[in-house]
Formats: sequence, C-alpha cells, structure tokens
Amino acid sequence: AARNSLVYAGTTVLFSLTLGFLASSALARRARINRVLDPLLMLPLGTSAVTLGLGFIVVFNRPPFDPGSFPLLIPLAHSLVALPFVVRTLLPALRSIPISLRQAAGVLGASPLRTWWEVDLPIIARAALVSAVFAFTISLGEFGATSFLARPEYPTLPVAIYRFIGQPGALNYGQALAMSTLLMLVCGLGILLIERMRLPGLREDW
Repeated sequence: AARNSLVYAGTTVLFSLTLGFLASSALARRARINRVLDPLLMLPLGTSAVTLGLGFIVVFNRPPFDPGSFPLLIPLAHSLVALPFVVRTLLPALRSIPISLRQAAGVLGASPLRTWWEVDLPIIARAALVSAVFAFTISLGEFGATSFLARPEYPTLPVAIYRFIGQPGALNYGQALAMSTLLMLVCGLGILLIERMRLPGLREDW
C-alpha cells in the first residue's frame, strides 16, 4: 500500500504541475477568458472527492479506460483535487516576474523556450517546489475518490487503513494504526517543508 501511494503521489505531482503551469500561465496574462477559467479551476475545492470518484466511474466505465485496466485514473483524480492549490501557489510567482526581464531576453536573441528556462524557471522554482509538495501530500492522504477507483490488489494507504479498521482483530487494528502513523509523519513533514519554503513577501493569490 505504501509503494502504491508513493507511485500515485509521484505521478500526481507530474500531472498537477504540468496542468498547473499551463493554467497559471494563462491566468497570469489576465485575458478575458480568465473570468471563466479561474472559477472553473477552483471547482474541485467545492466538489466532494466522493462525487469526483463517482463521476470518474460513470465516465470511464469501459475498457481500456475503466479503473480495472487504466491505473492512471487515480493520479488524474488526485491531480484534479490538487490543481487549485498548485495554481494558487504558482500564479503569484508568475505574476511577480517583471515583463522587462522577458523583453530584455528577447532583445538579446533568446527564444521563448530559453527565456522560460533561464528567466521564468529560476524565479518560480521555489513556488513550483511548494506546489509539488502540496500535490504529493494531497495525493497521499486522498481517500474519497480513491475508494471508488483503487483496485483491491493495489490499495493506497488510506484505503488500506479503512479496510483494516473494518476487520475485527487486534492485528488489523495495529496495522491500521501503524499506517496512520506513517501517513501522518509524511504529511506532517510535507507541511513543515511548505512552511520553510514559503516565499517571504509574496502575496497568496486566493
């Protein structure tokens, strides 16, 4: 269960950061579409994870994209849950980049890709790392959607804890407590890292 959770969490970080970069870059331009895009990206905050999991079951109910044959459904669901936190962490950092730096890079002959790599990325690297920790810890502790999507032979830590608690016996309770302790330690470490890496003086864009 621990290995499954780590694999899902790592995949969630990749998915959520990719989607978060794209969404934050679009929001940072302050285009008219932001009036629709911004509330749309915040929808997972107001939607129950159980509802999200049920929606995945309804939409992806046939091979090859059903939960039994498409293991990426769980990281995708976790990414949707983590996306608002990733966007709200990256967006202030992207908006803090002076346009003059990009213009100077362009005048000096840098391509858009090189400008992003040498100008944007060093500035937002800390925010990206905080976003990655957010996504990782959210994925580790997510239970609502995962309970619908996880295959019996590949449970995550929260699902395994729920199953052990539902079975009588001191051994099952002991295993559930051990997994709960491990989960709390990892999530607590993630929160500590987020607090230590907070950008001083940077406004949170919530």
